[in-house]
Amino acid sequence: MIEQSIYEHLTGALGGSGFAQYGGKPAVFSQNAPADTDPGWAAGPQFPRLVFAVDWEHSADRSLGGTMAVDIVCQEQGVPPDALEKLIRELLHGWFFTDNGETVAAQWVNSNYFTEPVNKVAGVTMTFALLGFPLMTIAPDVIGRINAWTAEQFPALPVINATELPAAWKTDEHSAAVYWRIVSTAPATWIPETWQTIYQTTVLRAHLFAATVADVTDWAQRLVVALYGAKRLKQEHAAPILVNTSNTIDPSADALRTGQVTVDATYGIIVQRQSDNMLWHIHVDNSEV
Repeated sequence: MIEQSIYEHLTGALGGSGFAQYGGKPAVFSQNAPADTDPGWAAGPQFPRLVFAVDWEHSADRSLGGTMAVDIVCQEQGVPPDALEKLIRELLHGWFFTDNGETVAAQWVNSNYFTEPVNKVAGVTMTFALLGFPLMTIAPDVIGRINAWTAEQFPALPVINATELPAAWKTDEHSAAVYWRIVSTAPATWIPETWQTIYQTTVLRAHLFAATVADVTDWAQRLVVALYGAKRLKQEHAAPILVNTSNTIDPSADALRTGQVTVDATYGIIVQRQSDNMLWHIHVDNSEV
């Protein structure tokens, strides 16, 4: 589960950060914190503590995975919540979390501070958007083929849904990543149809994640030039997919929701197949009446 990846990332990074200890780890919990009388708490203060909850949503927009609320609760006279807010934002915003082949990215949305005078605590509720990267497939498997091609051509560029990824990761000046998805499919009007075959163009979008716009532009150019050079994505016992007709780059596009590279992938689909009821044994009677 993605929640487990987030939990392990936070507990691994928050050692020595001033959080209370529970079960030998920083006091980070999913959904609910244990009771104050729970024996898992270490001796001493039980604050600061962090509780996060993920609310998954389904939407036609592929980028929407859900939201995550993170509550940081501190004692009024202890570590101030604003210092921990900055730390947690650095540990979650822009990070990718992967589990069982599924990946989501966390984006900070807002932070709201609160106080509870009766309980003598203060804290902050942070909200993050979680954006998913589902594996899209159609027949033929255009995404599977371009994922495999990208991984083969650019071994240093991890491909979401094709490359094995760590549970928690973030791109920096030394790394980048890419995600391919389907935007639309329509008839390829520039290739005439035949009785047996129709031609379609599937518009693909590449989302490139890198440290700077310059890095994104560099990777985008390398992808597009390589696609024009390859001309076709080939697979044994399958029709080739043309990828050299119209490929564009928009380096300023939103990496998470829009994608910076657009590729037209054109291929043929057989619609009329040989009949299963063919007459194979024909006998001619030449006798005269």
